Amino acid sequence: MEPPHLLFLELSTAAAQVQAESIGKLNALDPVETGLQLLVIVLGLIFSAFFSGSEVAYFSQQNTTRFNDKERKLDRPELRVKRMLDEPRRLLATILIGNTTANIVTAVFAAVVTGKLIIAFDLPKWLVFSAEILVLTFTIVILTEITPKILALKNTYTVSRRLSGLLYVFFVILSPLARIIAKSAAKLEARIPTQQDEISSEDIKAIAEVGERQGTLKGEEREIIENVIEFSNTQVKEIMTSRVNMFAISTEATLDDVLVLIREKSISRFPLYDGDLDTITGIIHAKDILPFLLPNQESTAINWQANARKALFVPVTKKIDDLLRDFQREKTHVAIVVDEYGGTEGLITMDDILEEIIGEIHDEHSDTEELFTRTESGDYIFESRVDLDDVAQILGYDLTTDEDEYETLGGLIYHLTERIPEEGEQVTFKGLELNVHETENNRIRKIRVHVLPQEENDDTSSEGSGSD
Repeated sequence: MEPPHLLFLELSTAAAQVQAESIGKLNALDPVETGLQLLVIVLGLIFSAFFSGSEVAYFSQQNTTRFNDKERKLDRPELRVKRMLDEPRRLLATILIGNTTANIVTAVFAAVVTGKLIIAFDLPKWLVFSAEILVLTFTIVILTEITPKILALKNTYTVSRRLSGLLYVFFVILSPLARIIAKSAAKLEARIPTQQDEISSEDIKAIAEVGERQGTLKGEEREIIENVIEFSNTQVKEIMTSRVNMFAISTEATLDDVLVLIREKSISRFPLYDGDLDTITGIIHAKDILPFLLPNQESTAINWQANARKALFVPVTKKIDDLLRDFQREKTHVAIVVDEYGGTEGLITMDDILEEIIGEIHDEHSDTEELFTRTESGDYIFESRVDLDDVAQILGYDLTTDEDEYETLGGLIYHLTERIPEEGEQVTFKGLELNVHETENNRIRKIRVHVLPQEENDDTSSEGSGSD
């Protein structure tokens, strides 16, 4: 048994510890100090909401011209708004500094109050701190971030005016730090390479095809989109009218000759040549012939050279988008295509360029003769000048590659035979039987095309073969 004085000492020590803990708990929940800390938390939330709303109100202005209207005198709030919007980087830095500071102060004092609650009521730390994090996060996100921004977004002009006074105070006070941050951000932005997401032409084509399948685009609209994409890659030689199909007049032609050409071919512009097509001297417009149709005028001796307009000459490799700009600059609708030696290769018009985008253009005077007919046996008879892309679309066969130097069905025959074929000569190519149906002056006029059965297609060479 312990001596009485030792027992009394132990009891006195225990009582002193209990009394000290009680005093500590009471001090931890000092109402004045705790009240001030809670007031700081509330003010931090208010300022956080203020800066969040200001950010949206100022940087989501739908019409900033009202602040730059020189004909209208701005009032004081509008002048403050204009002054701050004139330095957007500094304004943004000011708002972010204020918002970040308010949130940090709120979080720090919330942690202090939470610690006092743990001491005062002897609560589990994990429970109290978890509750603090959840409550504080919810309060900051909902009350000081989302809600102010939604309210400010409804009427950015009015909100920016009302908040301009207090915000301008921070704009001035935080100016040194905001300027440093703004300049540092600008330098960092200049050093960081910006990566731009580029959409390739193939991506656009794929989007158009998906749109057609889903019904949001029509087939014609998809074709126009694809034509526009390929527009800048198309060369003049791919769409020009070959010299063998050109209609031109000689400097020696009479008025009657020209009128017959206009009536039969329904063309309004045609080249004027001296001697042969390699010597194009100008372009004759049908409307320039109208003065010669007066009853007093002679129909024979006309100086066509004096009435011709300047001809535009372009190489076969010129891109049609560049040619379109040439047409706009020169205010003309027709150009003569020449080869590397200066000889006439063909002719191209504005209509040819437009047809590359929107398809064939026909009017009441256009020659709408079909470039192919179908016989009772199912064979096709094509004009030799028909484009291979059109043949592929009609027959469902891919007949060309990017490396091919020929564009027409007649060019394909010349490529396969490597000579001038005779009438009746036949070649096979990619499941098609091509027969030279008609020739004229060493030139193929028409070609008969027979689609071979599938089993014969497997035996034919993709390079083609010839026979008489």
